[in-house]
Amino acid sequence: MKIKGKYADKFVGGTPKRYAELGDMHKRVLEIFSKYKFDRILDVGCGDGNFSILLKDASNAKEVYGIEISEKGVESARRNGVKALQLDIDEDDFPFEDDYFDAIFAGEVIEHLWDPDHLFDELYRTLRRGGLCVITTPNLASIHNRIALLFGFQPWTISVSLRHAVGHLYEVREGDHIPWADHIRGFTYRALIQLLRIHKLRVIKVKGSHTFAYYSTLSRTRSFPFLFVRIGDWILA
Repeated sequence: MKIKGKYADKFVGGTPKRYAELGDMHKRVLEIFSKYKFDRILDVGCGDGNFSILLKDASNAKEVYGIEISEKGVESARRNGVKALQLDIDEDDFPFEDDYFDAIFAGEVIEHLWDPDHLFDELYRTLRRGGLCVITTPNLASIHNRIALLFGFQPWTISVSLRHAVGHLYEVREGDHIPWADHIRGFTYRALIQLLRIHKLRVIKVKGSHTFAYYSTLSRTRSFPFLFVRIGDWILA
């Protein structure tokens, strides 16, 4: 985790504290959480913890926990009132009992992982039966990525280097932040849905957003028939 932590501090996620300043994807996630009332929620990859608190307020949760690989992120999240823990979700088990959480959010996390299967196993284990899990990730098969590939460029959300922005349609000046530099997994809709099914997470809704990402609302349950509702055009996500 030492090497990952070094880069994690550089790329630690941050979100505004005010709803009006959030991007489309975060607003859509809050809309989902606002429809429920939870006792205990978890934000996987909580970053600075700003969004964790918004999730807590939206769902009237009593407790909000956070998991973050960045030491800098954990410190910031704790200052915000999040019960944040530092660990590497690629390798470490969650330090929580089975069925511990009513709801879990994993926003823009799975594309950073060497072993997404381990994360999905832990999501299923720690989410109570009938609980809610919301996952967001960029859509590798989106129109803008297809156009980039058509002309021989890298997909927008996949980079080949942590240090250099090469092969993309956009240009990044030396020393500037490289968008998506630490993404190592690219998910198409079909691949993600199939993988979630393998891990017993039942997809009940998929939506697109205007931030080049889409989210899947998942439920840990085997007692209800499979339901999938597509809203909007996920390819344009």
